[in-house]
Amino acid sequence: MNSSNEQRSAEAVKTMRILDELPRIEPHHLFRAHLLQRIESENARASVVAGLNPRLAFFSLLLAINIALGTMLFLDRDTRSSMQGGDAIAESYGDEYGSPALSYYDQQEEEPANRQTN
Repeated sequence: MNSSNEQRSAEAVKTMRILDELPRIEPHHLFRAHLLQRIESENARASVVAGLNPRLAFFSLLLAINIALGTMLFLDRDTRSSMQGGDAIAESYGDEYGSPALSYYDQQEEEPANRQTN
């Protein structure tokens, strides 16, 4: 374990020596201004995204759907055709219960009533 620490120390010393030998670079005089401008633009973008509340967006979507459905229901001027459609459904169920297969049970109920009166 000592050898790995010594190797790390040797590598750190070598790296520091190489960095000391590099010539100094002067930063551009507008570097700070560009950096601050970029930070400000990133903060502005983040505030716009953070301003969108997902709950508010979902609520407004549901509200728009409800308003649209409400106007469709109340502005439907052809109510008679929609009522006729409901009557057709009721008649189709009525046909199932009035079928000849079920009339057998109706006839059995009527017979005892006829016998008692005779």
